[in-house]
Amino acid sequence: MIKTLCLSALSAALLVAAPAHSQSRRELAERLDAVEARIAEVETSSMAGDPVAETLLRRLDELDYQMRELTGETERLTFENRQLRSQVEALQAQLDRRGRAPGGYDGMDGGPDAAGAEGVDRGDRGDLDEDAVAWMSEGLDEAGQSGRDIAVVDPDDPYAEARAEATGVLGAPPRRPAGEPSGDARAPAAPDPETLYGGARDKLLEGDFGGAQVDFEQFVNAYPDHARTGEAWYWLGETFFVRSDFTGAADAYIAALRAEPDGEKAPDALVRLAASLNGMGRQADACGTLERFDSQFPDASAASRARASREAVRAGC
Repeated sequence: MIKTLCLSALSAALLVAAPAHSQSRRELAERLDAVEARIAEVETSSMAGDPVAETLLRRLDELDYQMRELTGETERLTFENRQLRSQVEALQAQLDRRGRAPGGYDGMDGGPDAAGAEGVDRGDRGDLDEDAVAWMSEGLDEAGQSGRDIAVVDPDDPYAEARAEATGVLGAPPRRPAGEPSGDARAPAAPDPETLYGGARDKLLEGDFGGAQVDFEQFVNAYPDHARTGEAWYWLGETFFVRSDFTGAADAYIAALRAEPDGEKAPDALVRLAASLNGMGRQADACGTLERFDSQFPDASAASRARASREAVRAGC
């Protein structure tokens, strides 16, 4: 069909372009033969495939395949991002719910084993010492003048020595057993503060509360004057609180308040301290602590005030 149309068009053009009497039958036949030969070449090239066209088609196919791969990768990353966001939101919701459950504080959903804790005593592990009670009732400023360098532990607690070694003396380097070498000969240097703090937070978000506890303890002992030390004490308290170790949690929250009395986490640390006291059965001390919230933190956020109000209701204040 294509050949027929081309021949017809060429014949018409030749007949119009030159007078009929000036062209011989032989010249016309030669021209027609040339056109037929050219058309045959075009048909052969079309059937065999143009190398340039084939190259372009292959390139288009490759680009299409790459686009499909990138689309799949984007969808996978989006799904994983949604999963991570859901896990973080679930952890935050569990942290907010754990104190609202009827009957007190039972830790995270699934119990301590689900949080990575092993061998954690969920019962009352001793009360705070009298210095801590006085500190709560007299306020943060007065507490700083008495017993600032004393770790808050129960002298009758069988785990007091281990807890003191783990949390360290507030404002002082950790104690070292007699005869143990000091400095670099005893242990390798701690990682840089940002790396150590970030790793501890990651473990906390992952539910590895035991690992987060170790890292936060290392941070506060290695960098007692760092800008994040107050926050580190607060998050250390959270690692104890979620496992119902209310005495250890109270120690850490008190240290957070001493490190940064006006810090970002200070209002929440005070509320958590009251929650820890309530979990230990010291409702009166918990209420006394919460009574100081408004005067101690007049500019606290609405969220912190709401948490303080909820804790007051739970404690029966």
